[in-house]
Amino acid sequence: MTPLLLETFAPLAFLIVLGFVVGRLQRVDLKSIAVVAIYAITPIVAFGSAARLDFTFSLILLPLCTFLIAGVIGLLAFWMGQCLKQDGTRYLLPVACGSGNTGYFGLPVAMALFGADAAGLYFLANLGVVIFEMSVGYYFIARGNVAPAVALKKVALLPVLYALTAGLVFAAMAIDLPDPAIKLWEFSKGAYVVIGMMIAGIALAQAPGFSLNPRLLSVALIGKFALWPLAAIAFAALDPGLFDSHIHDLIIVMSLTPIAANLPAYAAANDGPVAEAAMLVLVTTLLALACLPFILPHLLQTV
Repeated sequence: MTPLLLETFAPLAFLIVLGFVVGRLQRVDLKSIAVVAIYAITPIVAFGSAARLDFTFSLILLPLCTFLIAGVIGLLAFWMGQCLKQDGTRYLLPVACGSGNTGYFGLPVAMALFGADAAGLYFLANLGVVIFEMSVGYYFIARGNVAPAVALKKVALLPVLYALTAGLVFAAMAIDLPDPAIKLWEFSKGAYVVIGMMIAGIALAQAPGFSLNPRLLSVALIGKFALWPLAAIAFAALDPGLFDSHIHDLIIVMSLTPIAANLPAYAAANDGPVAEAAMLVLVTTLLALACLPFILPHLLQTV
C-alpha cells in the first residue's frame, strides 16, 4: 500500500510545489483561477462522473447515508470551532471535516485494494459527500463574509449542483455519453486536479508566513481523522443489512482521505482565509500519506 500511496501523492505534491514557485515568481490572481475551477471545470467533472455511474434505484440510499454522515460531522466541527477567533477560519471547518479529497486521493486507493469494478460503487458513495460539500459546505464558506441570504444565493448559483442532477438523470435513464463528451470529461478531470493542487501552492506562496493556527488545525484533525473514521465504523456496525461488506470497506477508505484539495479554491472565490485553507490541505495530505498504510488495514479488519 505504501508504494501506491507514494505514487498517488507524488504528482499532487509536485503540483503544490509548482504552484508555490509560480506564486512566488509571478503575480497570480488566485480568485480568478478559483472561479474558473468552480464554475467551469468542476461542473463538467461532476456531470461526467454522475452520468457514468452504474445507477440502480436500490442503491439510492447510499449517497443519502454519506450525505448525512458528512453533514453531521461538518456541523459538529463548526460547533467545535467556537474556540477560534472571529476571523472567518471557523467557516472552513464544515468542508474541511465533512468532506475530503475522496476523488483524486481516495479513488486510486479504493481501486487498487478492491479492483476497478469498485469504482462505480465508490462514486455512488462519494456522491453524497460531494453534494454536501457543494451545498451545505459551500454555504458556510460563503457565510464567512456575507449574510445568510446572500450565501444561499451563491449556493443556488453553483452550476455543479445542476450538473450532478443532470448526470444522475442520464445514469438513471441509461443514456450513454457520446465520445466527444467523454473526451471533454477526461480532459476536465486532469485540469481539475492540476488547478486544484496548484491553487493550494499559490495560496501558500501568497501567504505572509507558514505559521499554523493550532486551534484550527486541532479541530480539523479531530473532525477529519477521528470523527469520520469513527462514523464509518459505526455505519458498518449499525447497518441492518442494506449494504454489503464491500461498501463498508469503501466508506472506510473515504473516511481516511485528507482535506479536500479545492478548499483553498472555495475560500479564494469567497474572499475567505485562503492561506489557512491551503495549509490544512498540505498538512492533512502529508499526514494521510504517512498514516494511511498503517491505519487502513486495521480499520478494514475492524469492519
